[in-house]
Amino acid sequence: MGGYWDKRQGAAENLRLLTREGQWLAWHDQEANPEDPGSRRIAGAKARVEEALLQSLHSTNVLSLLGSGASFCANNPDEAKGQAPGMSDLWHAARAKVSELDLDYETFDNMVIELVGAIPLDDKGKPRAGDIETLLSLCKMKLELTEIRATTAEKIDPKGEVQRLRTFIAAAESAILTKVNFVDQDTDLPAHKAFVQKLAKRTVDKPRVKVFTTNYDLCIEESASRLGVVLVDGFSHSAEQRFNRDYFQHDIVRRQTSGTKADYIEAVFHLYKLHGSVDWRRKSDGVVVRSMAVNQPGHEPVLIYPRSTKYQQAFEVPYLDAFAAFQAALREPDTALFVAGFGFADDHISAPIWSALESNLSLRLVLVDPSFINPIKLDGYQPDHLLDLEIDKQKKFQKKIMRLVQEGDPRITVLNGRFEDLVDAIPAIAGETDRQRLQMRLDQIRDFPQ
Repeated sequence: MGGYWDKRQGAAENLRLLTREGQWLAWHDQEANPEDPGSRRIAGAKARVEEALLQSLHSTNVLSLLGSGASFCANNPDEAKGQAPGMSDLWHAARAKVSELDLDYETFDNMVIELVGAIPLDDKGKPRAGDIETLLSLCKMKLELTEIRATTAEKIDPKGEVQRLRTFIAAAESAILTKVNFVDQDTDLPAHKAFVQKLAKRTVDKPRVKVFTTNYDLCIEESASRLGVVLVDGFSHSAEQRFNRDYFQHDIVRRQTSGTKADYIEAVFHLYKLHGSVDWRRKSDGVVVRSMAVNQPGHEPVLIYPRSTKYQQAFEVPYLDAFAAFQAALREPDTALFVAGFGFADDHISAPIWSALESNLSLRLVLVDPSFINPIKLDGYQPDHLLDLEIDKQKKFQKKIMRLVQEGDPRITVLNGRFEDLVDAIPAIAGETDRQRLQMRLDQIRDFPQ
């Protein structure tokens, strides 16, 4: 994201609000210059953002969409376990995996030259990370074309073109799966825990919070587990947890040992993983189960890997169920959507959001991303209180949303900042329940050495 954001603590004051005038307003007020009679005090974004966030939290339906950028704040103290990967990290991981037997990366680089035309180079002429999504897309297309022309014997020839392409794709996807599986019980997840904890305080009288994510990792699951928050994610509670869309219609109640009254329990979320998960596997009979099995026959990972065919794959089970739920949720009246870490590069997700903005008058959108402003403009001792919007540098759907802000659409709050900055800014809407306070005390006890 750039030097400005490196190692910067997550804080609400890092946020800047996009105003109707097409400027990014700093968080705190700017006081008048006592030496300049013509200067005046300029209010910061703090009050306006907090009001927008509070209104959104009180909506009947609360949704969140988390992209890969929301996982960058997760931290593994043990560097050997890795951190949340960016696209360049996935490129390097695939390059290393494919070229395990030739340390000069000849196998991978030759495939890049064959499909893309040249090795990506930086300004100094040294190899750099390319676009892993483009590479895998081209490789998959070539495999499909080759398989159409190939004879049965050519398809099974271990030294043939079909097997070469299959081996390359399998190795690259295996490297990606390993790279995104970086979360365990030792991973520091302060922002994710705070996010789950704040949203968990909503009253049980309202519909459950729905968390949608394109991430494969387990940041949300691990955070919820530590907080005692229950996730309804479409899997059964049997010994072998199986996916079934009907489970999203279930809820959890607390029934007293005496009497017939049953109460909804607090802190239950719905979790929809739009692109699959590191702990999902598809068995040979097509059933999707929760499993971390690696290289086990009949247990294929359930992930939509980076490639241009993501849109088509989204219409397969179980992805189809998650996307259908996402589109339906956006159409509900009095709905708020928090978007963080999602760059609007996937049209099959961006288009439904824009469509909902066009048709759902009661939809509120809170959008945060650190790339709206060039980090160079934020660096320095005291950046300007107001920075101009460079709308031509934004992606297609981001431009449309920003245009609505400039037209005075009060439903939309666009912020420059990161997921952890947004979480810090989200106000606490109610006190913890007795059960949540107990869980927090138990967490504190576990932090002490035995």
